[in-house]
Amino acid sequence: MAPSRFLLGVVVAAASISGAGGQAPTFAVALAGWNAVVVDARPVNAGGVLLESFISYSIELAFFPDFAGNLSSPNAFSNTLLENIKEFSGTKPYIRVGGNTQDYAIYDPSLEVATEGIVDPAKSPDYPTTLSIGPSFFESYSTWPDTKFIHGFNLGRNSTAARESLIASVPLACKALSGGKLLYWELGNEPDLFKTSSQGPVRPSNWTEADYVAEWNSVTADIRAAMQKSNPDFASSSNFKWIAPSFGGVGNSLKAVPTWQDGLDTSGSIALFSSHNYIAGATQPGITLQGTLLNHTATTISVAKHNLEARNLTGAGMRLPYILGETNSLYNQGAPGLSNSFGAALWNVDFALYCAATGIARVHMHMGTDYRYAAWQPLTTVKTQIGTKPPYYGNVAVAAALGDLTRGRGVRVGSLPLGDGVTAAGYAVYDGEVLVRVMVVDLKGWNYTIGTHPPRPETVYAFKLPTGCKGVGVVQRLMANGSDAVEAVTFNGRSYDYEREKGRPVVIGGVARDEVVWVGEDGGVSVVLPWSSAALVQLSC
Repeated sequence: MAPSRFLLGVVVAAASISGAGGQAPTFAVALAGWNAVVVDARPVNAGGVLLESFISYSIELAFFPDFAGNLSSPNAFSNTLLENIKEFSGTKPYIRVGGNTQDYAIYDPSLEVATEGIVDPAKSPDYPTTLSIGPSFFESYSTWPDTKFIHGFNLGRNSTAARESLIASVPLACKALSGGKLLYWELGNEPDLFKTSSQGPVRPSNWTEADYVAEWNSVTADIRAAMQKSNPDFASSSNFKWIAPSFGGVGNSLKAVPTWQDGLDTSGSIALFSSHNYIAGATQPGITLQGTLLNHTATTISVAKHNLEARNLTGAGMRLPYILGETNSLYNQGAPGLSNSFGAALWNVDFALYCAATGIARVHMHMGTDYRYAAWQPLTTVKTQIGTKPPYYGNVAVAAALGDLTRGRGVRVGSLPLGDGVTAAGYAVYDGEVLVRVMVVDLKGWNYTIGTHPPRPETVYAFKLPTGCKGVGVVQRLMANGSDAVEAVTFNGRSYDYEREKGRPVVIGGVARDEVVWVGEDGGVSVVLPWSSAALVQLSC
């Protein structure tokens, strides 16, 4: 069947989307009165070129041994999930080892276990606020082949004993990250909250940006001196690289521009400007999937604060790539039923691609053991079974959308206006100057676990692509039974669940994969999406 002019992409070959993906969409649709979104042939309105491993992770330092294991018992499940993403992106996700417990960790050379901590529920029920790490902690850096890490040092504890323990840990960190495993270093997690932390302030109320900068420069100089004694290669200008300032966000008690102007990078050792972001808080009143995560406007407002911060920093002379070194859905480790749902997977896609489209060069999705928003649970605890969680599927879909970032032509993403601008999002992906993919995310909530089950509604999304894209496209879907689903998720008909093949991709019968769609002679194409789903359209432009 040859497509007529503006015959907006009727699917001609597809497996059923029933089963784990829910009700199959109807592909015979009326074509009258459509308003197709025009997609540029070249990335004229796209964000900047993305860094390798755009989808990366941040792991709470106290739980890093859970995720990675040790030399005698490496965590193969975690490694498999990282390898899955490498199949799309060309490199494994980079791993930042840090978070709040980074600034509680005191190195104890006599400790016979990797970590020993005390959880104080009044401060946090989710992680220890008193924490020691032993020599075996550093074994965890050797369990995942071909993986690069950011190791976080403790800035929060500034007693003489704490600083001595930090310096004592430097040779172990260098040895563990030798052989090409080091990406960068980090000193301090969210120092802009040191004066106001809900776990207890660790700096006086009159601590300023200049005070922080002086302290950061002093401690990093001490670390470099320690490296020069024990591991001189790490003290070289090429290896002595940091992400900073790792602020908790914008608008906190320390501000980014004054911090930069006060000389944060006088040594020239900072490689990336890192900030953190969460859309909202897990316990804030009125938090819902539809109003918070399944809401493109909420995402744009949140990311726009960083876009403004980046512009202001550029105006102040900062020329480094701007990354989110820690981010996820709802701070305080997420909310059950929200952060671990399929809706959060869709949010992951929208959030990451919107970041990419607005100049944020990499995102590190944060997680820890038993964290509700984690991409996976690395082992079974009294709270949580080992397993792959819905957000991981969103990460896979983003990696597939961006493709191999190692090819050197420069991948860029542009945002496409869809629907009401709230319950849908679209993105165009360019490899160099060529349009290669379009991602469509339907954010209209579909709660399959509540009430009766009428036919799942669908929305048709129409696009006017460059005429050079005419011919055959391939649709790959991110699907589950509904936005409130916490299991039975697939991407392009594949499951990555632990229960099937311990995280290796498994083709699920009866779930659509690699559907063929026609792109008209004039570039017209449409995709039918069930509510609460996403579709990646692979093009040949």
